[in-house]
Amino acid sequence: MRNTVFTFRGLDAKTELRLALLLIIPSLIIMLGTLYAINLIFPNGYFLSGLVFSATLTVAISTLILKQLVKKIRNNKWDIKIENEQLDIKFKDITYNLHFEDIKMIKNIGNAGLRYLTIKTKQEVIKIRVGNAAFAPFSTQEDIDELDAFVEFIKPYIDMHFNKKILKNIARPNIIPNFGVYVVKGEKIKYSLINKMTPVQVALFILGIGVLVMILFMNGLIYFIDNK
Repeated sequence: MRNTVFTFRGLDAKTELRLALLLIIPSLIIMLGTLYAINLIFPNGYFLSGLVFSATLTVAISTLILKQLVKKIRNNKWDIKIENEQLDIKFKDITYNLHFEDIKMIKNIGNAGLRYLTIKTKQEVIKIRVGNAAFAPFSTQEDIDELDAFVEFIKPYIDMHFNKKILKNIARPNIIPNFGVYVVKGEKIKYSLINKMTPVQVALFILGIGVLVMILFMNGLIYFIDNK
């Protein structure tokens, strides 16, 4: 494997989670505040229409807030250097020095505007996030292409030393280049309940959870409005 370097902008999983947590409170305030205002202005209006408007407004404003938060993040750049079967990965002030033979699992999933790349060893779990979607505005298309180029570069090594996990829950397994979860040969492949479900079963499961959450949310909101 020849020596080379890949550089692209993105985030790690911890930073991505912090951004998500920072958005929760303002999003809830916007959602509940808008619903409350609509109820005051149109007390006899349609609740569903107000809910749809509130959700749309919340998504729009949350997207703008997220873009401003991302602008404040500095040094959100990943540097991956491959040299003599050594993989040196740097993000901010953290550096990972790995031998290819130490890697136990590589997960490359995502969609057109988002990439989730995870590299796991016995000691480390490196989670790389690259995206240019509305709720992942921390990269460009060039960054996504660079990450794809890195995975393509190491794909011959993956094909030789890893087994591919069979994911029944994935409707479009070729949605991104080299999509898949790869487990090093000799390691047992473990499947979660979601992995064993079909796409339809996963959709029904998510829909059921969503309906349950919505029922609880609406009951709580109606109780609040009736007792205000």
